[in-house]
Amino acid sequence: MKDLPEVRASEITGVLERLLLSNTKTAESVVVEGEHLILSREACPEILLLANKQKPEIILVQKFTEHIRRLMSVDDPGMLNNKCQSKVICTPTKEKSSGDDLDVTGSPLRCPFMVDDDTSDFSPFTVSLAPGKKRSKGELSYTPISCNKFGLVASRVNLALCKISVESDDCTPLWVVCDGKDPQGTFFIGLHRVGELVSRTLVTSAGPYVGCEELPSLDHLKIHHTSTFPTKMVESTVTAAYDILSGEDSERSSIKLTCAWKRPLTLLTPPAPNASTQANVVIVPSDQRSAAHQMHQELSVLQGFVAGLSTGEVAWFVREGDKTVAEQIEDVFASVREKGQRQKKEEEADCDKKVEEKFFSRRQNMDFIDLLWTVLMKCESYQELKESLELIFKAVVMGQVRPQIHVRNNTQVGNLVRSLMRGQADLPELTGLMPLNMLIEMGIEKIKKDYINIFQVGDLATGEQLSWFVGYTDCMEDAVMQLEKLHVALQVVVLLHTYLNLPSSALVQFTAQTLNQLKEGLSSPYSFSFKLSTFTVHQLLNSLKPSMWELVLHSTHSTLEKTLVCHVSHRPLIQLPNVSNDLEESAADCDKEEPEGFEERHFCTFITTVTDKILT
Repeated sequence: MKDLPEVRASEITGVLERLLLSNTKTAESVVVEGEHLILSREACPEILLLANKQKPEIILVQKFTEHIRRLMSVDDPGMLNNKCQSKVICTPTKEKSSGDDLDVTGSPLRCPFMVDDDTSDFSPFTVSLAPGKKRSKGELSYTPISCNKFGLVASRVNLALCKISVESDDCTPLWVVCDGKDPQGTFFIGLHRVGELVSRTLVTSAGPYVGCEELPSLDHLKIHHTSTFPTKMVESTVTAAYDILSGEDSERSSIKLTCAWKRPLTLLTPPAPNASTQANVVIVPSDQRSAAHQMHQELSVLQGFVAGLSTGEVAWFVREGDKTVAEQIEDVFASVREKGQRQKKEEEADCDKKVEEKFFSRRQNMDFIDLLWTVLMKCESYQELKESLELIFKAVVMGQVRPQIHVRNNTQVGNLVRSLMRGQADLPELTGLMPLNMLIEMGIEKIKKDYINIFQVGDLATGEQLSWFVGYTDCMEDAVMQLEKLHVALQVVVLLHTYLNLPSSALVQFTAQTLNQLKEGLSSPYSFSFKLSTFTVHQLLNSLKPSMWELVLHSTHSTLEKTLVCHVSHRPLIQLPNVSNDLEESAADCDKEEPEGFEERHFCTFITTVTDKILT
């Protein structure tokens, strides 16, 4: 630090002004209270979005190291190396100031940036953190300021922020990165100026707590919330999330229930009867866990054929079993001759049964073209497809089979077979892409009727609601995309029925909502939200443990406002590379199968925000 020139403390204000007014990715180096810091504009990390009032950017204050210099030099060589853009500013190192000196906003509250011994009775924020071994989800690659300095640094930056004269009424929030080694386990200190008001936020972490009994009580949190605040009126709300079906990665669908209600009785209490409940469903069409996966396999084969039209490379089927395609075609001919290809069994229009796996069987009223698709889709080469079509057309011309084809089947093969039976056409020359085009048309027609059958026989949707998805289009890519969206809608119904056991009326309502969203252009990733009656899922919720339980305590008094967020989860919400070892090992234990009698571990993240008026 001795190599850095000392400057007036007022120049810190200039640094902040330049960063607040800049719309470019800039950074400045500064020494505050003996700490060499780097201030930079960054995208707001997801874990801070709530505390950052959903603003996309922040000004990040972290410890300056050669590692950061190298990182920034790679991203933007001119960021720190260009002396015209960056300035090294130093303020003299001072002795630790008193709490009154640090309370620069004029608030009657004690400064929340400093940890006093006499506040320990009210503090549930106790955690032991040690250097970590590896990065995990939620870990941030920031360099924190040491625990004996971040309170002083935050107070100094806060003072500079309050003195800034800016045209904008809403400044970009500042966040000081801390190391979590203080008694409160502080990870971030946030400063946000809006006009003549300034908000100061502490993000702290605690845990692991073994079992619910070790968690801080609701009364304890309320006492902590009001201990330094002039009001005893506290509004309390809760949001809880339940992972019904876990989407462990981007290759799997998921269902999460999110419940919100007021005035909870205890921490981790189940949702109240009057809670609002929302089902968040993410659909991955290729998810093998879905009862509709077999239908998607057929659709994906069709998608491969369509893709081959433009790429010139076709992903042919890898057939299982001893029967050749020619032998399977002969079986279709025998079935048509002996039984008639349009026999129809009585089907029960039972919505609940139609969404169970055993009801995704083949339609019983398939016509000749549908049956041919189920066989020809298994061709392993272009030559085999061509020879199979020639075999079919010759059998029709010779009268070996006289199939009946649905009157609305306007595929090339359907029209050609009708003409061949009437003697109105000759055998076609199957050259170029004609065989593949014929096959694709048969697949689109067959799969389209499969989905219509499921939605209409199950009373899930009307023909009018399905018309956009099954209407005629010249573009085969568009036709297949519409079929994929129908499959997505079917998967939504399957998941809601299978995992939430919703009544038929609710499934019909959500099917209509899903189809409307898909029709409006929703594309992958397919994400849907449905409002549920808590009563319909209360038994399920009472039997589950929440993956996340979040309490919000809020109080106001004149221009003062205070909010405490207590976020409870099975994994730590925030980890830094050099302070994550204990939490990481504890969180890893949570992923293991729990032995009998094992008590769950919980981690708490606390976000405390105080807003008051700047005194001049």
